[in-house]
Amino acid sequence: MQACAPVDPSRLRSLRDAASRVALQALLSAHDLLGHATGRHLRDARAQDDPLCALSARLEEAELKARLAWDIVELLRARLGKIPEGRRPYYSPAQRFRILELKRLLGWTRAEAATTFLVCPNTVGNWEAQVRPGATTIGSTVKPTPPVVRMKDAVRSFIQTLKRLGFGSDDVLAMTLVRAGWKISARTVGRILREPLRPEPVPPAEPPPSQRPVKASFVHHVWMADCSEVRAFLGGTFHMAAIFDAFSRVPLLIGTFEHRPDSADMKALFLKAAARFGKPRYLITDLGPEFKGAFRNALQRAAVVQRFRRKGYVAGTARLESFWRTLKNIADLRLPLFLTLEDLERRLAPALAHYTYFRPHRGLHGATPAEAF
Repeated sequence: MQACAPVDPSRLRSLRDAASRVALQALLSAHDLLGHATGRHLRDARAQDDPLCALSARLEEAELKARLAWDIVELLRARLGKIPEGRRPYYSPAQRFRILELKRLLGWTRAEAATTFLVCPNTVGNWEAQVRPGATTIGSTVKPTPPVVRMKDAVRSFIQTLKRLGFGSDDVLAMTLVRAGWKISARTVGRILREPLRPEPVPPAEPPPSQRPVKASFVHHVWMADCSEVRAFLGGTFHMAAIFDAFSRVPLLIGTFEHRPDSADMKALFLKAAARFGKPRYLITDLGPEFKGAFRNALQRAAVVQRFRRKGYVAGTARLESFWRTLKNIADLRLPLFLTLEDLERRLAPALAHYTYFRPHRGLHGATPAEAF
């Protein structure tokens, strides 16, 4: 009788590890499919003509976002909890004030707020003591951004909190505040809601180019064209394309797409902008495939000189890149909390109006793009 050959333990361990990796990959693939299926289900429900189905889909979407948000909080808290208390990074004064706002809003005790944000309950008590009217300490470790030094600043900050919570329209907010005894109009509420919720980062300085660039000397002298993508909730990607006037920083035309725009899409966008505003002398783009083919032929027929941004040199379209960054900050597009293309366009409309007509621009010496235009 022939004896069986001994099995190598390292080989068994290798097979076991390979099977484990296959199982892990299968689990991640299942989550991927679940996310796409859930997103498809919510999109189909939102597209129904029945308003009850659409409202039910919005409710399901809100509940899903709330559950996932608390999962994210638990993960971050578990990670920071491993750091010794004395070595954890400090909260900034603006973050401390925001913690106090959330504590009051949710009706938490000091212990509950301290557990959520990994601080001592006495620390939360010290923060609250800093904002009491009778406090006599010099300086303050709790300072909101922007600063609140008058009652008008308190009203502005509270209205922006209502904006984050999705309380309602300008008229609803104004009527609610008037019933509470605050004298404010719907027009003032709308102006406050169009203000950005956080200061914008200053773009870093870029090195000067090695060749002489095209300089915009007047309106419609130089246009820029570019595409940008944003992530959608539960997977998927939406794309935005812009035709941009370099002199006034005005976005002449914005297009939204469920797919990456090709040369035909950019050609249609350019022809639509040219029909409304006339044609420029130069149009600056990058070397993407959407700016070749039909798009380039349309520029040649219109006698528009196409200039390209050099690879690795961002200053060629720095104004347009700054516009994308500012627009995403104003419209809160950094977080993928929108589900359909209509949700994206609903966010873009007030953000574009604020950027064009109400936001002063440092490069325009304090004027708005509409005023420069």
